[in-house]
Amino acid sequence: MNNKLKIHLLVNETAGNGHAKKIMDQVVLLLVNENIHFDIKKSTYAGELIKLAQVYGEHKHQKNEVLLIIGGDGSLNEALNGIKRSNNPQTPFAYLPAGTGNDFGRAANLTSNPKKLLKHFKNGLTADRIDCGSFKLSPSSHQNYYFANSFGIGFDACVNHFSNISEFKKILNRINEGKLIYSLNILSSLRKQDTFSVEVVGDGKKRYYNKAFLVTTTNHPYLGGGISLLPSARIDSHKLDTVVIEKFTIRKLAKLFIKLLKDGSHVHDTQFHYIEADKITVKTNKKEFAQLDGEEIQLSSFELEFAIDHFNLLR
Repeated sequence: MNNKLKIHLLVNETAGNGHAKKIMDQVVLLLVNENIHFDIKKSTYAGELIKLAQVYGEHKHQKNEVLLIIGGDGSLNEALNGIKRSNNPQTPFAYLPAGTGNDFGRAANLTSNPKKLLKHFKNGLTADRIDCGSFKLSPSSHQNYYFANSFGIGFDACVNHFSNISEFKKILNRINEGKLIYSLNILSSLRKQDTFSVEVVGDGKKRYYNKAFLVTTTNHPYLGGGISLLPSARIDSHKLDTVVIEKFTIRKLAKLFIKLLKDGSHVHDTQFHYIEADKITVKTNKKEFAQLDGEEIQLSSFELEFAIDHFNLLR
């Protein structure tokens, strides 16, 4: 047996419409062939990975042990929250993207190839300090929540909602093109999403937007399976960015999307705003769709206090 590595797998087999299970099977086969010790814990319901990761983080582990998360961005979010709530919130872990959007994997330049990841582990385990966001649901709350990607209110959450309930998403996932569902739902969500007022406080300034359409506090450039909303955002900048986009026409959407794909110049549009700071407060006046790392949050109005935090990622 190879005593240099011990792999602890936390898996959401349903991620990517079952793609995570296929990846897990590949990982298990590799570990068996390499005589590497491993164990597996699988989530059976939404939120269980939080508990499983927290239990792992309650104990100290040897330097040759690896906690490996296999799933989508929602699975990563649960594992992150579990580790951060444990007695050892700096416990490092690795992530093998196997979901639909895989935006964090893109931002962190992570491999989705199990063989390459195992090779990285065998060459030495080094953890990188990676930014994440934290927030409280209200100023009086004592419970912190964490995100690796973003917390979105409005349009991106609306796209996320209708993409998640689409039967076509399952078909696209079967051919590993699940991220296309987000693009297909952009136009329909543009018609359905209303405008709302938002107050954003950050960098010592208070700003008001009365016709907000999208309000996303993000840790990196991407959302919706690779759309580069804010090219300047980085997972190691030690800052968060809140993007506010005001309502625009379908014709203007087409122009902005071309700019987004071409050179990122959409950020200079007069209806595009962003605030960069290590602490940001966002307050909305109406009930809206919201998403947390791609997972849907029920319709609500929000008063959120965001702050920059970090975790240790093996990659």
